[in-house]
Amino acid sequence: MDLGDKLKKLRKEHNYSQQQLAEKLHVTAQAISKWENNKSVPDIINLVQLSEVYDSSLDYLIKSDKQLQKKLSIYNVRLKIFNFFVVAFILVMVVVTSILIKAQFFMSQHSLGGWLIVGLGLLLIIFTFLSLYCYIVKKKYFIFLWSAFLMLGCILFVGLFYDYIIELFFPL
Repeated sequence: MDLGDKLKKLRKEHNYSQQQLAEKLHVTAQAISKWENNKSVPDIINLVQLSEVYDSSLDYLIKSDKQLQKKLSIYNVRLKIFNFFVVAFILVMVVVTSILIKAQFFMSQHSLGGWLIVGLGLLLIIFTFLSLYCYIVKKKYFIFLWSAFLMLGCILFVGLFYDYIIELFFPL
């Protein structure tokens, strides 16, 4: 018996409607329906709450379902990696902002090129983190990786040819 059948059986044994159970778990009735029809799986927090509501063990709910155990472990790893990337991204952005503030970048007059370099640099950081996250978690990385390379190329191009670009667009 898979998880969906167990959840449906337990809900009917305890005389709950899907709406009543959804209110107890603070989810939607559609979520309960999806769980019972094996269209999705509850996360570990909801599984614990379900075991408490039904006064049954987690072993009973998930032990016989090896695919569910695998999904839960993969989901947990992905969640940890995502949390790591969020924290790392925030730290990098704080460090970059602190460096710009310490260098008084925002206090002085800068040309369009300076702002362009900073903006492209921030986009490079964002795309680099997104490409690393997508590569590690989803095994897909081409879009954000190439976007990061594009931003790096733009930074180099603007940095190397800044004077020429300014003369071309803003002749004196």
